[in-house]
Amino acid sequence: MKEIMNLINTWDPIGLFPHAPEDEYSIEIRKIEAFLKENPSPNVETLADRINEIFKKSFGDDVYLEDMDACMFVAQNILEIGNNGCF
Repeated sequence: MKEIMNLINTWDPIGLFPHAPEDEYSIEIRKIEAFLKENPSPNVETLADRINEIFKKSFGDDVYLEDMDACMFVAQNILEIGNNGCF
């Protein structure tokens, strides 16, 4: 899902770009996609919680410093992508 990758890369929650490869967050993106397949109609809060959890587990809360407001914004955008029929 190129759209989710573009969204996560634009968000860049760890601040790795422009120096990181485009697929830097591919593991986290696959986990988000798997969650969406298992939960095809999540609400924004549920998806935001899952995004937050995925990045905390991947990078630790000493590196991943985003707050829930940022996760809510990303979750809302992901759900809008889904509502446009992209997944």
